[in-house]
Amino acid sequence: MKYEYPAVISYSTSDEVYYVEFPDISGCFTDGKTLREALDNAQDALRTMLSYYEFQGKATSVPSSLNSISLGIGEIAALIATETDDNKKIA
Repeated sequence: MKYEYPAVISYSTSDEVYYVEFPDISGCFTDGKTLREALDNAQDALRTMLSYYEFQGKATSVPSSLNSISLGIGEIAALIATETDDNKKIA
């Protein structure tokens, strides 16, 4: 299935890392040393979580609109698209 969820991205100057979380998917978060790495990892994290939901038969939440995401100082929002393989089993 194809999915697209909003993510909140922040940069930690103390950790020198970009953090990414998905407000609509509880427990789905990741990070990366560069913004590109963080976005790639976000796509992987989202795909993994949604594949697990599919495998468990758990309903996914309806994605929020990008405009409805509350952002803190220095945070940005981005839509992350991914696709799951319905036939793949999680080990």
